[in-house]
Parts: sequence; C-alpha cells; structure tokens
Amino acid sequence: VDLLLDAVGEKGLKLTAKGNLPTKVVKELTLCCPTLSEEQHLKWVKRYLEEEQVAAMRARTVCEIGKLLKTSKGKIHYGSMAEAYMKASDAEKFIYLLWQFGRVNLAYFDRMQETSLINDISLIMLQLVRDKPEMFREPKVYSAFLVDAFPKLFDVVEEEIVPDSCFSEDPFDEFELMVEVRLFKNFFVPFGLVEEKGAGYKEVYECKKTALLDALLIPFDVLDEKAVLNKKSLHMFEQRIKKEQLDIDLFHDFCYIYVQGARYPLKPVSVIAEDLIVARKRIGTIAEKEKAFYLELANATEQTLKYFTQLEVKGGGSRGDEMQRQFQSLIDGLYALLPKQKPFGTIEAMRSATFFFMDMLANVYGIDLLSGDFYAVCKKHFDDETVDDIGAVILTMGELEKKGRKLKRVNQKFETMVKEALTAFVLGVMSIHTKEMDRE
Repeated sequence: VDLLLDAVGEKGLKLTAKGNLPTKVVKELTLCCPTLSEEQHLKWVKRYLEEEQVAAMRARTVCEIGKLLKTSKGKIHYGSMAEAYMKASDAEKFIYLLWQFGRVNLAYFDRMQETSLINDISLIMLQLVRDKPEMFREPKVYSAFLVDAFPKLFDVVEEEIVPDSCFSEDPFDEFELMVEVRLFKNFFVPFGLVEEKGAGYKEVYECKKTALLDALLIPFDVLDEKAVLNKKSLHMFEQRIKKEQLDIDLFHDFCYIYVQGARYPLKPVSVIAEDLIVARKRIGTIAEKEKAFYLELANATEQTLKYFTQLEVKGGGSRGDEMQRQFQSLIDGLYALLPKQKPFGTIEAMRSATFFFMDMLANVYGIDLLSGDFYAVCKKHFDDETVDDIGAVILTMGELEKKGRKLKRVNQKFETMVKEALTAFVLGVMSIHTKEMDRE
C-alpha cells in the first residue's frame, strides 16, 4: 500500500486506457514480499497486468475502499484519508488496512462463484485460527472446526454454494476451496496473520497462526492443554490436599465436578467451586483454601472435557496416538485415587460416579430413574448413540458391583473391571456434553 501511495504521489498517476495501473507499478507491487502461493505463480509470469496480479488488485482495492485513493479523469489521486494514513504509525496503518480489507468482496480476486458467506465468516474464522494450538493444518481442517462449532453452517453451505461439477458435486468441497483461496491465501497470509507452507505442485498446503495474530486478538475459546488432567496432575492434586491438610475426597469431588460437564453451556468454574463450599458448610480461611483448590480442579476438569471432545480431524486437535495416551493416563490417574485395600472399598468409592451420573439424568434432564422402560425414556432426550453410552455406564457399574463383591482381594481382573467402569463413566459424560453442544 505504501509503495502504491508513493507511486501516485501528489500529482497523481495516469492509468492505462482500460483504467488499470501502469505495468511498472504493478510489477513493483507484485514483487514486494510475495506469499509462497504467489511465488509459485511468479515463476511463469512474463507480463504484469493489474487484472492478472492479485497483489496489485489487493493494494488498489483496499486503498479505494479505505479512501486512500480515488480515480478521476483517467488518473488516480490521493483520497480524503491519505494524509492521515501517511502520518500514522505502522501499527495504526496495519489496523486501518485490516479493518478496511474486511469490507472488500473477496470474490473479486478469483474466478469462483459469488457468495457473501466467505466474507461473513472471515472474522469468526480468524478468531478460531487464533484460539487453536499453533500447528500447521490444511485449511479444510479449520473449515471442519468451524462447522463443528457452528453446525448450522453446514446447512447454509448446502443452500448457498453451487458445487463445481468439473471436480466435485459436493457443495462443501467448493466451500473448502473458497475458504483456502479467499480467506487464507488472499487475506490472512498477506496480512501476516497466518504462515503457509506446501504451496508447490503436489505439496500439501497447510497454514498456522503467527505471533502477530496472537498479539492482535485476545483469546476467546482457547484450550489449555497443560491443564488437561492425567495421572501426574491428579497425583499432584492429591499431594496438595495432604500438604495443605484439606479435608477433601478428590475422587468424590472430581466426579461431582466432571458430571457438571454433561450440560451445555458449561457451568462457570467459580459457581461450581462456590456450590461445593456451601454444600460442605465451610467458612473462614478453610473455605478460602478449599475454594482456591476447587477453582483449579474445576478449571482442569473443564479443559479435560474440552480436550477430549474437540473435533477429531487428521491434522487437527486430536493428534491420534497422543490423545489416546492422554486418555489412558486420565483413567490410570482416576484409578490411582481409589482405595484398593479391599474390593469392597473400591466399589464403595466408585458409587460416587454412579450417584452423580444418575442424579444428573434425573435433575438436569428430568428422566424418571424408576421408569419401567428406562432406555425408552432416555431416547426421548438423546439419540441412540448417546443412549448406548448411558447404558454402558449403568452396565459396567452394575457388573462391577455384582462381580466385585465375590472377590476377597484386588487382582488384575478386578483392576480391569474398575478401569472399564471408569472409562464408561468418562465417555458417558463426554457423549452427553457433545450432543448438548451440537443441539445448542
């Protein structure tokens, strides 16, 4: 933009007969810091016409929309905002251009179909990229993240996007291509908000956020992976209870806090912590110490729920084996909290999970636990998949009670049964949370 303003100068710049910028100016703009995608194109460029060079089109368009330049009688001159812009700092210039570019019709820079949808989601997508952990992903993964957060967007795509029959009859394929070209290649990358790689022939094109994007936007829905509960962090919570001499049953209170995640939106961690303090009738310094503990535990539990219910897409948040290891570590950590001197003691402690889970079904969703056909009642509230997950909790907990009572000591078979029941409990709450999130 600064190069274009310099080229225009106080006297103005004469345009071509078609009203375009002179090729000399177009070449200077095109070769100034090209993106990786544009560099691949420049290898074959022998002429510099404005209508063929997106970099020049971007610069001129944002200048005209931002009133930095105006066209009159075959010449381009400074606009009403040019003087203020040129006196501004680099940061002020950047913010101004970014905001004005948000008003640009992004379809102007490509030959795909016209739709307002891509412009409408541009800032939401930018926030989503900022909130995700920094790693290279294909643009279509970010599109999937967006649809996961806003399921109704899929219906809008079906209604507004016409599939390109030459390559695919799926309108969502066309939508993903538009997101890649219009948002990432022609918006986020040129502004330095996103870094790209793999722009060459047959390379996988991927993007990740930059430090500039982190600095530009405050976090909105960021997942703190360091807070996700596992065997080590649960042990540290247990050690803290001993060190601070807190009268807290960690497994029991975790189950209570975790089951709160079966609703959506999630109850604020401050409210959960306050509920526990009130229920335990704590006052004074003891209440303050326990509340600080519960705030940390509730936040870690919320981050754990978010981590394991995020969209599982290749190249996305799940990262396959890493998530599986983290989940197993969580189950091992919960098992380590249970008393294991005798099977009876373990079963007694596990009842916390069963009680809070059933209490949630009764009080949050109004399910009659004494109904003659419990599963039929559940199906009035949830889909078949979620009902199966609820059934798995009840079945595994029941089997643990039934078979565990016959054992005199904790053995490998009993440990496996307990971990299976814990797994069913954790997954059952996740299943309900996910369905409620989609419904919302």
